[in-house]
Amino acid sequence: MAEKKEQLRLTKSRWKLLRERIGENIINSFQKINLRNENVERKIQISEEEQIEEILEEANAYNLRPEVEAEARKILKENDAFSKIDAYVKAYHEIIDDYE
Repeated sequence: MAEKKEQLRLTKSRWKLLRERIGENIINSFQKINLRNENVERKIQISEEEQIEEILEEANAYNLRPEVEAEARKILKENDAFSKIDAYVKAYHEIIDDYE
């Protein structure tokens, strides 16, 4: 009888530890998910800046980088509905299409 009580006590303590560890794992998992989401947002921001730089470098191949930058700034100032990347793409196409 004492042996069964000891086994029950051990089983209860194991379950208690498991519940605590599972809870910690869930909390740690959510923390890691939040960190991953922040990293993804940072990558998107970096990616947008890199895309803009690529657009400007392509414009530079035509020696029109300053014109594309100026046009993009003008588009952003006139219409705040455009995202930064959209303004640079639109400016690139307007300037380069006129050039060709």
